[in-house]
Amino acid sequence: MHQQDNPGPIGPEPAISVRPLVVLYLYVHERAEEFVYPSARSTGTTRVASRYLECALAQVASLRLRDADCDIALVINDTRRETLGRRGGELIECIERHAVDVIAAPYAHRLEHASPHYVASRYVLDAIVAATRGEHADRPLWLTDLDCIWVAPEKVFAAVPSASEVGCVFIGYPPDWDTVKLGGYGTRRRVGELAGELGSAGRGDEVPPWVGGELLAGSAAALRRLAAEAERLDTRCSQRGVALATEEELLSLLGAMGIVRFSDLSFVARRIQTGRRHEATAVEQPLSLGLWHLPSEKGLSLRRAADRMLRGQADRLRADLEDPARAGAMFNVQGTGLPRRVRDDAWIVAQKLAMLRARLAGRA
Repeated sequence: MHQQDNPGPIGPEPAISVRPLVVLYLYVHERAEEFVYPSARSTGTTRVASRYLECALAQVASLRLRDADCDIALVINDTRRETLGRRGGELIECIERHAVDVIAAPYAHRLEHASPHYVASRYVLDAIVAATRGEHADRPLWLTDLDCIWVAPEKVFAAVPSASEVGCVFIGYPPDWDTVKLGGYGTRRRVGELAGELGSAGRGDEVPPWVGGELLAGSAAALRRLAAEAERLDTRCSQRGVALATEEELLSLLGAMGIVRFSDLSFVARRIQTGRRHEATAVEQPLSLGLWHLPSEKGLSLRRAADRMLRGQADRLRADLEDPARAGAMFNVQGTGLPRRVRDDAWIVAQKLAMLRARLAGRA
């Protein structure tokens, strides 16, 4: 495990590596911390950490089993086995065995008075700082949410933005759709209005694009600048009594004000809502994409993929990943028929019963 160090004096620029660096990041909550993640299908510090580490292992598998030409890092604030539990420890060990550099980084950009739903929203800034330390300014980095699957890595890496831009996924929300459900600045229109109030060079009545938080890509220099500008803008908003609950609001505001130039990578990466319980518009031709963000698959297909890796069934998973149609079926990307829905629901019930039995056995 790589421990984050004091950067010390600035020395010669390190040699550039054109090999992409994929950066995953996870904030492990403190036990007394209040947090709510409905899509994790789990509660409690240890169980939620394990759920997200399952996603991380599934994503690592989608790169390593396809022999993707990249390096991988996992930025995390706590790797202690007493925090992660037995399963979490096994997941971390399996992740490290697949040539992943685990980087320890504390949560230095924590937002005061954060909503329990968005406690970890600023940890992406710490991940950027930790992952870019010691990297050449021009090295391409790809920061992704944990619940992502790389379907065609080479297609995504070929879409690296220009040196002056940060790649992301623009989400086509209606102008007044409240993404945060807390009021405030959770809509594209309100972000545009806030940009005007803060002195944006653009028109205050414009409805800016919404920057999704699942993917940030660019050179180390561009991402370092993004993190620094985000910190400054957060401070400025706080001084004005403006509370931005999520990193998506903050990123969208940076774009609306022209502080950071974002480029849309929706042609290679998309957020795909699976299952029946969502209101999102269906993504057309998902098999043509290179990266899937699957927030509804935590505890379902992503956990099954992680289980295969833990059980040494990598060959079976590799066969699914090598065929986009099979991968689409495995990760519920192409919709689900009745047999698959019954299988998923039965699997959820089986997992809950197993957890209940384990708890009862522990009390005996």
